[in-house]
Amino acid sequence: MARPLSFAAGVQRHPEIPAPPVSTRFWQQRFQPYPPGSLQALLIKLGPFIPSQDAFQFNNTFSLTDDQVEQIRQHYQKFVDLAVGAAPLELVGDALNKLSVNIPIVGNVGLPDVVVDAVLGNVLTTLTELLSDVIFDVKQPSFGRCGGMAFSGYDFYLIDWPVVGFGTTPPSTGPLGDYIFSRLLDSLDQNAGQFLEWFTILHLLPLAKVSGVAKDALLAALATFGGPIGDLFAALVAAVNVFGDLGGPDSLLKRTKDEWPQIKEQLDGQAACPVGLLFRDSKFPTSDHQLLAVNYEDDANGTALIVWDNRDGPYQRKLEIDFSGDELQVTPDPIVLPSGNGPDWNGGDIKGFFLEGYFPQQPPDSVLEWKPE
Repeated sequence: MARPLSFAAGVQRHPEIPAPPVSTRFWQQRFQPYPPGSLQALLIKLGPFIPSQDAFQFNNTFSLTDDQVEQIRQHYQKFVDLAVGAAPLELVGDALNKLSVNIPIVGNVGLPDVVVDAVLGNVLTTLTELLSDVIFDVKQPSFGRCGGMAFSGYDFYLIDWPVVGFGTTPPSTGPLGDYIFSRLLDSLDQNAGQFLEWFTILHLLPLAKVSGVAKDALLAALATFGGPIGDLFAALVAAVNVFGDLGGPDSLLKRTKDEWPQIKEQLDGQAACPVGLLFRDSKFPTSDHQLLAVNYEDDANGTALIVWDNRDGPYQRKLEIDFSGDELQVTPDPIVLPSGNGPDWNGGDIKGFFLEGYFPQQPPDSVLEWKPE
């Protein structure tokens, strides 16, 4: 039996739309349901996604085989070069491009390109090794199937298929367990690159080893370059901590601010969207998290993301957001149930979040027909 759909609830879900009366044609044009003209498809896109009826009833506490762990490692490993060579290396390049010395008659002169390239090459090698080592050292307890639950949970919502009949025990095996795992791998194909890029910025760039390699490479390149310009730059590097503030939470703050309008726009047109979270104390990329955002608040009363966190069971949680400081501050509100408080927040201190890439998929018939033992 499909879940009940309510036009009134959908209207309430979208306060950004002008107050009624608004024609059905307006809603059809605004949300572009497929198939066009389908009221059911329109109501699904309008939302809301209600965790108590639309989310899996079990938590993200799966067991994984050694083969599955290896598959997850491989899905991360194939994005290492791309992730390290993008924003993390740009931050090092920005630090180098800020350096200049004043040459009489000539004026201010920046570092020669050959010097910058030499430093970036050394840093790239170091970051690649560090990130590869982190992925190799991943331990099973550091991850579950969060991306698979967020992706597959939204898949079921979009086909208007109830999940209550799947029970309260995480299905590590069988058609549903296999489908959730396959969607986990899909979520990594879509988003592992950004997770690794932001993990590198947050955790690896600030390491003393990275700044030490960068400084040594810079001095070595300057010595090879030689001449008065090389000597002036060498003296400047000795006096200034060129790489002292690479990466860290403040570097993710701007990126998260840039993601926020995209998340809001997505939620203005869809019932939900997967979102990736990065934590201050995550030791591995797999210790970070994927969940499903189902609404947001951004007005005079505050800024917040409303989510279904697959570690909470079928409950909704509000994440209060503060962009005003030097780094992102997120306060998870407690889940209050009629019987008392719900599950405690099981995550870490969120230092960044981003809109994930997602594509819908039709679960196979074997999944739709599966029943827990």
